[in-house]
Amino acid sequence: MKFQQSLSSLFSASRTALGLSVICGLWVLLSQFPLMPGRNGATFLGADGVLSFLEEQAINLRFSARGSIPSPVDVVYVNVDFEALDTIGNFPWSREVFARALDALFEHGKIRAAGIDFVFSSSGLPQLGRAEAEAGSLALGKSVRKNQNIVLAAAFGSARQDSAHQGAFPFVFDGERGSGGLPELPEFPIVGPTWGHVGLINTLGEGARYVPFFAMADGHTYFPLSLELALIHWGLNESSIEIGQHEMIVRRADGGVAARIPLFLGQLVEPNWFSPWISEQNPQTSIVKVLAAAQMAANGTEEEKSQAAEFFAGFRDSIVLIGPTDPLLKDVSVLPLSGSGAVPRVSIHGNLLKTILSGRFLERPPVWANWMIIFGLGILSGSVCLVPQRFASVATVVPIVVMLAYVAAAFYVFSSWNLVIPMVAPLGAALSCMFAGTLVQLSREQRHKRRIRELFGSYVSSAVVDEMVEKNIPPKTGGAEVEITAFFSDIVSFSPIAEELTPTDLVELMSEYLGEGTSAVIDAAGTLDKYVGDAIVSIFGAPLPCAGHAAAACRAALALQEGQVRLRVRWASQADRWPTRVHQMSSRVGLHTGLAVVGNIGSKLRFNYTMMGDTVNLAARIEAAAGYYGAEILVSSETYAQAIRDDAELVFRPLDRVLVPGRSQPVELYELLGRGSDVAAAVAERLTAYAAAREIYRKGNWAEAREAFLKASEIEPGERKKNPGSAMAKRCQDLSARPPVADFVFALVK
Repeated sequence: MKFQQSLSSLFSASRTALGLSVICGLWVLLSQFPLMPGRNGATFLGADGVLSFLEEQAINLRFSARGSIPSPVDVVYVNVDFEALDTIGNFPWSREVFARALDALFEHGKIRAAGIDFVFSSSGLPQLGRAEAEAGSLALGKSVRKNQNIVLAAAFGSARQDSAHQGAFPFVFDGERGSGGLPELPEFPIVGPTWGHVGLINTLGEGARYVPFFAMADGHTYFPLSLELALIHWGLNESSIEIGQHEMIVRRADGGVAARIPLFLGQLVEPNWFSPWISEQNPQTSIVKVLAAAQMAANGTEEEKSQAAEFFAGFRDSIVLIGPTDPLLKDVSVLPLSGSGAVPRVSIHGNLLKTILSGRFLERPPVWANWMIIFGLGILSGSVCLVPQRFASVATVVPIVVMLAYVAAAFYVFSSWNLVIPMVAPLGAALSCMFAGTLVQLSREQRHKRRIRELFGSYVSSAVVDEMVEKNIPPKTGGAEVEITAFFSDIVSFSPIAEELTPTDLVELMSEYLGEGTSAVIDAAGTLDKYVGDAIVSIFGAPLPCAGHAAAACRAALALQEGQVRLRVRWASQADRWPTRVHQMSSRVGLHTGLAVVGNIGSKLRFNYTMMGDTVNLAARIEAAAGYYGAEILVSSETYAQAIRDDAELVFRPLDRVLVPGRSQPVELYELLGRGSDVAAAVAERLTAYAAAREIYRKGNWAEAREAFLKASEIEPGERKKNPGSAMAKRCQDLSARPPVADFVFALVK
């Protein structure tokens, strides 16, 4: 009997181990194959396969935790920025501008080298007369020839074009090594037989994770701009480069090794990131300031010449990168260490240069090591969940401790040795195996419980719903009177929007909008009551009591606004898909705090968890009143008092005192404008102007109040066609023939 039990246990353990191995194998397949075969060659998925996007976020976290690291060389950025475009004019400019800047940097700044992140080809000529354009190119060529240590940009076409397309990048993994057309190159006289260095500025796709470090095309090998600058720094030329299967070696004149550059897939390099874009390590200035300083150095007074010398002293012995930084030039990407905002892509070349000169390349373990990590972490996490029940507490803690230790190790080896070990696949395998092991354990426990039920004929449910089903106890209807904040939102002019959309598009649009709105409510600890068409109705303060429910409702309203801004940006980017009304879609929110009946309201056949009462009706009326004023978020005085008490950062302005339809008592309305000191400072002028106009209004001076409200409306946000100032000015005009009303309470009509 014992032998049979042992054999059964062994068979069960073997089957479990096989299942865990299959799970780990699936994670290996997802993460360790960077290429996907395609009709036009292999499609690059990233070093971590299908999981590359998630792994990139994990690598970003490691960059952030590590922080900035020392730079091996001074890199200064000379920017074609907003100031330059505003001063010189729209791009492209005459190339003489760059010539003058380069001459000044080499002559006065004594720089070591310069790289230019613009492709000066015939297709990039400025919209000038032919003679003027040729004169600009000639001036730039003279500067390149005179100063020598200048690297000019070249670029192939789209990194994922059809390989038959002339100019497509010749990726080794596409089988295009040495084939295809030439890149877009700077032309004569900018470069010539004996002058001018050319460096590629291509990255893989639109991102900056991988940079091809060579391209063989039409019998010539091209190298990236960063490597060309490094060669100048070392006093070497392209003949010192040896390209191997897994690494590129740069040799000094004496045969020693200046750099070993690891190549992923035989061609790609992952840049290390030394600092955020805005950092003391990245000194920056506008190209117009360089030109102005050069002018002062040549023709200025003694004081101006001294200022110019001080300005150019910051460039001495540095490597300068000249590139586009204004977002209008559309050369930006989301890069590590710089948060979620897009930063200029010229910083890629600066970080690559620092990576080459420091030798701090990002490296990865061999594929077999990654396999071992995934299988080891996965099977370990799954196996500990199969221990006997008396060790259940250990089975729960050990996998979590192991995973946390692995995460800590991943951060440590990255910070210390620039080693990128996978995180997503091993942790995914560990969690999947732990979950699978837990399911096996639960299945084992269920079999054990079923045997006990068969033996003892009893069962105890662990859930309230199970108890109701077993005892046939129906849910009770009814509710309790509690203090809540009622939340009503509605889309402005929804009917015209709906008329322009097909039913399918309307459903998709509303799904996105309602998703953002629901997230805003739930994230602020609110309870979704219902959707009524395009309206979102929510409860704050129930079913669980919440001391700050008014402030939470205000924050949810602001979050709904922010979410709608994100949606408008996304919809606008899909201009062919959505009509203009969708790009401008906005919503109104009304809030009121008071007592309401909350609970399972309905009949025995059907009920919903909802709210009822005057508080709810007034919140709906306030939301409707927002349309009269052109406001986005209106709250009652009760909501205002509680919200400002619990969250002093909320910014309100007293708006009006009105009678809403269906009520005999006046309501003091406040407009919620935002949250935080920055918002308070930004709207201070609006608050002052509106308050002054309202003070005149309350004296019954209609004409003077109208003029004051019109002035106040002029400083409201420009995108609003209607605003509280213009609404009140219209009211003053309508009231001009009437005497002041009691308490200056205005009755709103439906």
